[in-house]
Amino acid sequence: MDARTRYELWLQDPLIDEDTKEELRELADHPGEIEDRFFKWLGFGTGGLRGRLGAGANRMNIYTVRLVTQALANQLKAQGKTGGVAIAHDSRHMSREFTEAAASVLVANQIQVYVFPTVAPTPLLSFAVRYFGASAGIVITASHNPPEYNGYKVYNEHGNQMLSEEALGISTEMANLGLDSVLVDHQAQESPLWQWLGAEVTEAYYASLLQIAPPLVETENLRVLYTPLHGTGGQYVPAILRRAGFTNVATVDQQMAPDGDFPTVSYPNPEDPKAFALAFEQAKEEPYDLIIATDPDADRMGVAVQQGGEWILLNGNQVGVLLADYLLSQLDPERARRSVVIKTIVTTDMVRPIAHKYGAQVRDTLTGFKYIGTLMDRLPQEDLEFALGFEESYGYLAGMAVRDKDAVLASLLIAQVAALYQRQGSTLVERFEELMQEHGYYLQDLVSYSFATSLEAERSREFIQRLEREPIRTIGSEQVVEVLNYGTSTHLDLRTQEESIISLPQEGVLQWITAEGSKVTLRPSGTEPKMKLYIEVQGENRQQAEARLQQIKASFDQLVRAGLEA
Repeated sequence: MDARTRYELWLQDPLIDEDTKEELRELADHPGEIEDRFFKWLGFGTGGLRGRLGAGANRMNIYTVRLVTQALANQLKAQGKTGGVAIAHDSRHMSREFTEAAASVLVANQIQVYVFPTVAPTPLLSFAVRYFGASAGIVITASHNPPEYNGYKVYNEHGNQMLSEEALGISTEMANLGLDSVLVDHQAQESPLWQWLGAEVTEAYYASLLQIAPPLVETENLRVLYTPLHGTGGQYVPAILRRAGFTNVATVDQQMAPDGDFPTVSYPNPEDPKAFALAFEQAKEEPYDLIIATDPDADRMGVAVQQGGEWILLNGNQVGVLLADYLLSQLDPERARRSVVIKTIVTTDMVRPIAHKYGAQVRDTLTGFKYIGTLMDRLPQEDLEFALGFEESYGYLAGMAVRDKDAVLASLLIAQVAALYQRQGSTLVERFEELMQEHGYYLQDLVSYSFATSLEAERSREFIQRLEREPIRTIGSEQVVEVLNYGTSTHLDLRTQEESIISLPQEGVLQWITAEGSKVTLRPSGTEPKMKLYIEVQGENRQQAEARLQQIKASFDQLVRAGLEA
């Protein structure tokens, strides 16, 4: 069915409300817009749904939300899962409406729903799934995307984001449905199947976080400034900090109210230094030791440290290393030897010598916290304990209460680490420098490539295929000694020409390790004409590491550009 035909059917469909039809009628003389909105249904992938708000099959609206929820309901019923579904939402436009739309479909399908009545962090939803023994969870969020976006993430009964096979089941079911297949109970909130969630689950969540975080004394001297960037963390991060004994906590008041327009930031992402602009301005008026920012659904956390009269932003790798060192140092030696740190394949290897110092293990998994959450549940079978999971993109998790990255917990942990070193007359920046002096200087960089034309996109695919056929032998002046192809699950040792199997799910990622310990990873996007290049180098000192980083970056960039022109 072409886009124009689907457009006309929506205009004629009695199930489509009049306001939506009026929005569509205004597009009558805009064929390009009609094509974009109706050339397909908004796709459901491993991250759920995500798209621009608006009328149309390829937009986020109550009809696409209802359709995917009916697909989820069908899957749960077919699998005999009767635990119900927990639902949370962030501060974005239409998030509350989408929450109620999803819940109304589930109730119509005789499925219990546990609904957060106000905005709630994504990790709290993961906790609620486990707390209530639910069969699934839904979060209405587009994380740190621009204001015109919203999304729909689905969690399984473990509180973990659905893996590829589970997501494929929903997308396949969704493809076989039409709007007339969707059951909707317009009086759902009056049903006994609809349960509004109160303070009980939030209190249980706080209690679990305080059990995970090692107890500290003398926290009152650390001066913390916090901003939720208009997202869901505003109610939760200050609360958990105060419960843990941090009494000197201030907030960026202009950013505390949940607001889907994100009026004071161009990009509500703590990975972006610009997101800290208002906090830095406030810090000129009052002294603080630490600034913490969380993204709109409070699963990512960024931190800035006062150091020598200026603010130093720590990246995700640095924070993960500091947290790993701290958490492992708090364990007795026997427990530390049973502990495991889980990271993604593009996250820093600096954590390896640190974990080794305490006798702990480090395990790699694919990019995405759904893989970390899945691996967490396998550790008890080996009589091992989960210590920390983290990824370079500002995601961190400790403990077993949640199965997704948790910025509320991460905010508490990083404040604890800062308070510990403050008591010792040091800072997070100085502690990280000590760790590099002890274990080596690890530096990273990220390069993103976007392809504006179909020709460029096709050449990028051909380039990657050539790299798979013909392994790179050198990058700059460094000799490649290992090639990992995660798409074929093969590991090639170029020193011995021996191949082994990578025991991870398959994903189209290529990785090269050099004799000097540098790691270069090429990760094409599965949905967009883009690819990312992750680089990490090691050195005996900062100067050596920076020189290697620049050389590797320039050499591989030249390789990519030559490959695209071939």
